[in-house]
Amino acid sequence: MTYDRFLDLLEEEIRGRLLQGEQVRRVHVLKNNNVHLDGFSCMLPGRREQPTVYVNNFYRSSPDPGYIREIAQTVLSLQRESRALPGEEVKKLLESDRARELIYCRLISAARNTELLEQVPCKRWLDLAIVYYLKIPDHIIKNATALVHKEHMQSWGMTPEELHETAVRNMRREPAFFQPLEQLLGEYGLEDKKSSLYVLSNSRKEYGAACILDPGVQRMCAERLGGDYYVLPSSIHEVILLPVAEAPQDADLEEIVRTVNRRCVSREEYLSGNVYYYSAAEKRVLLWRKG
Repeated sequence: MTYDRFLDLLEEEIRGRLLQGEQVRRVHVLKNNNVHLDGFSCMLPGRREQPTVYVNNFYRSSPDPGYIREIAQTVLSLQRESRALPGEEVKKLLESDRARELIYCRLISAARNTELLEQVPCKRWLDLAIVYYLKIPDHIIKNATALVHKEHMQSWGMTPEELHETAVRNMRREPAFFQPLEQLLGEYGLEDKKSSLYVLSNSRKEYGAACILDPGVQRMCAERLGGDYYVLPSSIHEVILLPVAEAPQDADLEEIVRTVNRRCVSREEYLSGNVYYYSAAEKRVLLWRKG
């Protein structure tokens, strides 16, 4: 069974199970790093929001009998469960005053997101791009975010500069997470020999690589690390810091980043294959090149 045939059969099965008043449409969504996801968006009676369930990971080339029916029921069950969400609060999230409290920065690869960056407000930073998202309150939907598109910014009556300033201000309200790598691994029950590496993220450890954008956080790290340091992108959620004074002379930092990306980072969470450098004298992060 081809992937397209899987989607056709699944859509047919879902439509055959719809209750009165329910509507469904197939969607194709562009995610970070040019990741494309397929799913089904359902309009439920009495609700304006349209919850989407992505189905890429459900695909099987040789499914067992009844598999399509099971997936269709799973998709509809997840969508119908969303009725328990406070609909009026979801609606209010997109109102200007409420949205301003929930906008945060996110760092992504500029090279891998050329199509996405045409659809969303963004600001270039070195070879990366800053985009923006809404952090959905946990009492509404736990661990959920929503990428800000240009039409959102326009509906809020915000300029790109206002959007950026608002996101930076909200980001600064959250404490930065700064910890030796081995201490973090120890908290997860993993052992690692003592190193000179430190992890920088936000307190939620979600899209925390953006913390390195804050000049105050940059200076704090320099004070803690004793001066200049390298910034190794680990993923969109965190960066690894290495004091220049403690870096091995023969260390191939670019190879370290490539190895981490290859072995540990999913396609959607990839940030960069480059190394960055914080200069305490210049008080800024620079793109680093070996030699």
